Amino acid sequence: MLATFLQRLAAYFIDAVLSDLPIVVGVAALVTALIVGTDNSTSFAVLMAVALVSLATLLAYFVWWLFALRRGQTPGKQTVGIRVIREDGTPSNWGYTFVREFVIKFLVGNVLSGMTGGIYFIVDHLWPLFDDNSQALHDKMVGTIVVQDHRLG
Repeated sequence: MLATFLQRLAAYFIDAVLSDLPIVVGVAALVTALIVGTDNSTSFAVLMAVALVSLATLLAYFVWWLFALRRGQTPGKQTVGIRVIREDGTPSNWGYTFVREFVIKFLVGNVLSGMTGGIYFIVDHLWPLFDDNSQALHDKMVGTIVVQDHRLG
């Protein structure tokens, strides 16, 4: 059964929070540490610890992302219980999912979004609402569909 738009949206937001929040917190901690300076060593140490924990969290997400890709999932998709497969029904292996997630969605998507003032990003993510196979534009580019799969691990 095809994944619903809400499942895809939930997976997207989970991935966004898991990948972006550590960066935001880490940068905020480092900027604050630079402003505070070394005259208050306790505050500086705490802020540096927050930055290091943020970096470790981001690294952990990246490792999880790399392992989840072999099942045609991102951590968000894995959490929601959906996965990517090819249009012919065959599994999306690590390499194929990497191309879909990183090369097409991230690299090509960011270039197209930049060229269109963000319109591509909006159209790409809303496209499944109107498509018979619930495919986004990036799915059409690589020939994938997103299906429900509630198996754990």
